Amino acid sequence: MKGVQTQDPKRPRWLRGLDVRSGVWLLLMSTTLFVMLFPFSSYVAALPIIQDEWGLNNTQAGAIFSAYLAGFAASALIVVPLTDRFGSKLIFVSSTVVSVIAHVLFPLVAHDAPMAVALRAIAGWGMVGVYNPGMRIVAERFADGGRGMAVGTFVTFFYASNSLSLALTGFLMSHLDWRGAYLIMALASAASIPLAYLLLRNHPRHAAGSSSGRLDLSALRNRAARLYIMGYSLHAAELYIVRVWLPALLAAALIARGEDEVSAAVRAATVGGLAMASGAVGPVMGGIMSDRWGRAASASAIFALSGACSFAVGWMVGAPWALVVAASVIYGWAISADSAIYSTAVTEVAEPARLGSTMAVHSFLGFMGGVVGPIVAGAILDVSPEAIKWGLTFSVTGLISIVAIIGLTRLRSAPNGRNAKDDH
Repeated sequence: MKGVQTQDPKRPRWLRGLDVRSGVWLLLMSTTLFVMLFPFSSYVAALPIIQDEWGLNNTQAGAIFSAYLAGFAASALIVVPLTDRFGSKLIFVSSTVVSVIAHVLFPLVAHDAPMAVALRAIAGWGMVGVYNPGMRIVAERFADGGRGMAVGTFVTFFYASNSLSLALTGFLMSHLDWRGAYLIMALASAASIPLAYLLLRNHPRHAAGSSSGRLDLSALRNRAARLYIMGYSLHAAELYIVRVWLPALLAAALIARGEDEVSAAVRAATVGGLAMASGAVGPVMGGIMSDRWGRAASASAIFALSGACSFAVGWMVGAPWALVVAASVIYGWAISADSAIYSTAVTEVAEPARLGSTMAVHSFLGFMGGVVGPIVAGAILDVSPEAIKWGLTFSVTGLISIVAIIGLTRLRSAPNGRNAKDDH
């Protein structure tokens, strides 16, 4: 099942292991994830309207979003280690079904925060069984070369779908209420179920027979894995703060220019989705960078750019609209470009028999960063003076980058810092 390694030693490192058959397979695998995630950002697109309809403060609104990531994180500790024992196919397909059903139910039955939290947690629970086993399958297939590029492509489709979800939900909301828009996106995601089944129906089981399928925390004894997991957690915190609150910042900027709340929310969702689309190519670009210049060095450079954007964008509410949009586009790329680097690195430094457990901890701690980030940002918005609340919130987000770069520097100084495990 692995890609055929090229015999040309002069071929770029990021293209090694890629042939036509493997390329088609990678695109189909990535498309399955892309389709399943159609409703991922529908809640964010409708957030200002839902807040008003349900009487939510910013902390509660952030908690509803974070429930998705909490379900993802909790499920990671149970579902992902099972791939060490049972393989990835059954988990991948069944988790697609769970995620789709939860998203379809959200616009139909959610009328308050508790129900919304429960349904989004279930959706996150299902998503973990697609995203992480999918990355593992991709990494195994491209073990002969180009692994950063391949995992980056898979993650790029994740980002592309998130951007489409935000922009298309915003477009649908200009014609329908938020429930109708959300439901259409959720029903469309059901196409991922037959895609997942057809793609993996002949996929062989690559399970480690000696594994119990339970979480093995001894995987954390690996120092390189710990540092990459820390980087991923900080990346996720920054990423989801921006995903949740950048559209709201854009809406605030439009309201300050005289637009009403509903039209500002619709336009902010659409513009935010288009701005985030710049990040859709980020993971594959970051993966290629890391194949060429090393995982830790590339991640540090990308964090430096996203940190600079964080310190700037929150103070730009009153700036010219074109400048706000341009900064958002750069920000969208920077917060996404390092996404695949950490997961790729973990597959390289982990012991093969503990890869599932290592990825489980990686996912849990990473997405717990994503859980905490939007809630903390929402709380800062709630308690900050109106005049400086956006600047203060995004400046605090910028501090995350500084901490991450310090940790990644410790990896860059290590013998294996160029690529996580070797120079390939």
